[in-house]
Amino acid sequence: MEKKPTGSSLSKALTMLNHVCTSPVPLRFAELVDLSELPKATAHRQLNTLLEHGLVRFDEHKQAYYPGYGLLALAHRTWANLDIRDVAASPMRDLWSSTQETIHLAVLDGADVIYIDKLESPKSLRLYSAVGKKGPVYCTGVGKAMLAFLPTQTQQQIISEQAFIRHTEHTLTTPEALQDNLQQIKDTGISLDLEEHEIGIKCAAAPIFNSRHEVVAAISVTAPAFRTHDDVYEEMKKSVKLAAEVISKHLGACDYSDEE
Repeated sequence: MEKKPTGSSLSKALTMLNHVCTSPVPLRFAELVDLSELPKATAHRQLNTLLEHGLVRFDEHKQAYYPGYGLLALAHRTWANLDIRDVAASPMRDLWSSTQETIHLAVLDGADVIYIDKLESPKSLRLYSAVGKKGPVYCTGVGKAMLAFLPTQTQQQIISEQAFIRHTEHTLTTPEALQDNLQQIKDTGISLDLEEHEIGIKCAAAPIFNSRHEVVAAISVTAPAFRTHDDVYEEMKKSVKLAAEVISKHLGACDYSDEE
């Protein structure tokens, strides 16, 4: 009698993956069918999906399934982001203490930025951002800070995927204008959001690098425009760049300020 599938397709695939990863010995197809209690057709379909994504691999000689190398890539990316949060925690607090303004830590997620940490200003300030929330790359300080230091091909691909919606009168709305701004960011090591995403909100951001000199995140200070007159804004720029350099060094990066 054929066994009946239970749960969602994702649940079935994860069940299969769990069996492959936790078994002390490589499992054959028949063994996986028995352990998962799925019909053969369903089990075969779920395993093919896992194979396509590199989450399991199949040894033709042994006719058995092993954990895939794609799991290592996922684990590496996950730990990299978690490590950045841990390493950035102290410099973020120092930056928050010295500026008393909102501090963001963000990474790229495809053609968007995603905020992975945030320290709120003790002063009254309402912002679009929130931990776990995505934002546009082309008009945020953190987004442009990372985009400026990406390899050319990756950078151009991300630029091509931007919507270039005009959020304010200051938003950069063409690839050419953004490209000019990115060159300025490469020259100075500082990315500015001059009320480009939200009217009345200014930001100074800087890129964070790993030991391979790859940009992996960005940190920013965000404040209302009325609190960022020239001398204050200059201090914000210096402070955020220093914080980014400290985090980068903790991640194994050399002093990149003299290299660009």
